[in-house]
Amino acid sequence: MSDLESFREEVRDWLNANCPEEMRRPMESEADAVWGGKKGQYSEPQLLWLERMAAKGWTVPEWPTEYGGGGLSKEEAKVLRAEMRTIKARSPLQSFGIWMLGPALLKYGTHEQKLEHLPRIARGEIRWAQGYSEPNAGSDLAALMTKCEDKGDHYLINGQKIWTSYADQADWIFALVRTDFEAKKHEGISFILVDMDQPGVTTKPIKLISGKSPFCETFFD
Repeated sequence: MSDLESFREEVRDWLNANCPEEMRRPMESEADAVWGGKKGQYSEPQLLWLERMAAKGWTVPEWPTEYGGGGLSKEEAKVLRAEMRTIKARSPLQSFGIWMLGPALLKYGTHEQKLEHLPRIARGEIRWAQGYSEPNAGSDLAALMTKCEDKGDHYLINGQKIWTSYADQADWIFALVRTDFEAKKHEGISFILVDMDQPGVTTKPIKLISGKSPFCETFFD
């Protein structure tokens, strides 16, 4: 038996023993998805499944173990996903932190930044929102005008972001801000991580004609 087939058997046995029956049913509504974060309200089976998968590092199976991941190879991660599909196991965690912020931090972040943020993303402790578009800079991100000034021991941010999906449920936001107004518009832009639970950061939901919407606008004052 090859190492990969041996791993497949181990995964199959673990999933059968640890995936709650409630997490092997199709999701019927948005409430069935687990996004994590401090504001989330989830059922006991949802939390148990997240806790067990996070403990294995399998919410982010290919991330390094030192940052909360499973340290799996691409082939092993593919086996894990296949075995989850076999028993119809739901994803334990959906996260902009996993899909968007995590890969950027893994490639460009310092070791200290990775240690601070990645394990909390992997465990679902922090829910992230994306702060890119602005009222006068939608797809043209180079036209963004949210201003960020380096004050030595802190950054001062003033501006507005729009279409910040689920920002009203998020704990932190990763945003693009202008730090150099003298540079060409495609330059002078920085990527910053902001704790939303602080004075000057407010979020307002944008309701669609249906009465519901994931969209928000976020203000930095």
